[in-house]
Amino acid sequence: MPNPNPTPPPKGAGKFAVIAGIIVALIIVVTFIGMNTQHAQDSKEQQSGQVKPSEAPLHEKDLGKSPAPK
Repeated sequence: MPNPNPTPPPKGAGKFAVIAGIIVALIIVVTFIGMNTQHAQDSKEQQSGQVKPSEAPLHEKDLGKSPAPK
């Protein structure tokens, strides 16, 4: 038979949950900011006419790699 008076969680459980939530939120924010700065840098390089090393021609007769399908 289930206990009608369940024991409360440990006193530190609430504090741990708050700290874990803050850490997850910080990871999301840092990832979002990092992706936006990378996109801004890529856009700036693309507009300036520089070629990414991954898209550079392999030899003098190569016209470059075709862009990846979206």
